[in-house]
Amino acid sequence: MDGTLSLFDWRPPAPAATPASAEAAPASQATPAAAAGAVAAPPRIIVFDCETTGIDFTRDQVIELCVQHGLDHEATSRTWRIKPSVPIHPAAQAVHGITMADLADCPPFAAFAAEIYEVFRTADVIVGYNLSFDIDMLQAEYTRIGAPLLDLSGKKIVDAFRLWQQCEPRSLQHAHRRFVGDEFAAAHSASADVAATGRVLVGMLQHFKLADQDWGQIASVCDPGRASWVGPSRHLRWENEVIVLGFGKHMGAPVHELAAGPDRSFLRWVIEKDFPPHVGEICKAALERPGEEFVAWARQRYGQPAPTAQPPFASAGPARAAAGQAAQPQAPQSPPPATSKRKSKKPQLDA
Repeated sequence: MDGTLSLFDWRPPAPAATPASAEAAPASQATPAAAAGAVAAPPRIIVFDCETTGIDFTRDQVIELCVQHGLDHEATSRTWRIKPSVPIHPAAQAVHGITMADLADCPPFAAFAAEIYEVFRTADVIVGYNLSFDIDMLQAEYTRIGAPLLDLSGKKIVDAFRLWQQCEPRSLQHAHRRFVGDEFAAAHSASADVAATGRVLVGMLQHFKLADQDWGQIASVCDPGRASWVGPSRHLRWENEVIVLGFGKHMGAPVHELAAGPDRSFLRWVIEKDFPPHVGEICKAALERPGEEFVAWARQRYGQPAPTAQPPFASAGPARAAAGQAAQPQAPQSPPPATSKRKSKKPQLDA
């Protein structure tokens, strides 16, 4: 359509040649024809992503930032490598592969802060994937050095992850249409939803080629971190055979080391607050028992740390085959379709 501009058409604007007479003329003398023919400048689009030492905004820091100008294949980009003042968490390093040695000769964030600020200041559209985390981490860096925060007022924030969620809804009705092939009756009655969920799961296991996997492996794909939880919540987890915190300013710290150090008052604070009972019990035990005794107590009380090194759906070897395929649960059989009246629903946008 005439007059429209695709996001993919954006380029850094080149300065336009201005006739001398027009350059000298006051703005008030511009003719109506010239004003009518004016074309709005294309939006300045940036796409950005951060890599960090971890996920705690109060402690962790940005170690890599990449900004791309525009969306097409010829778009230019710039990457900043940044030396942090805190160590990289092993879980974060496993994701991005950046080590402290890689950053040994890099400047700190403060050296780039003004340049990065200007990049965001001049952008009209800011694009990222699940970018609320990246924005929060950047803002925490500016807070840490005592500089003004990025001013995002008036910017168009486009999160590709959120856009996907909105354009391809993940309700049970949408899942039934995609993985079973039709709509289901009596949506939102408990019996109909239960039957539909069973049919959807069968369809998903077949679609994603998971039907021959055991339930433990399927569960690990649904929530990869759950196997390492200590107790029924994410607050504490096994890591390298010790219990570490999964929340707060000491997230990732071994509980027994925290209990023996100058920040042991944090565990007392946890005990006094409204955390799940097992969290308070474990923190109390850490304060009362020496390190090795505490870990031995936790293993006896809450079970051995779950192995997490083996990736889900790794190739089956002789040892796994010998474990007994007969013991593996079978995929649930599709229940009979509900017979009550069908309800209408919104059209599905996903393929």
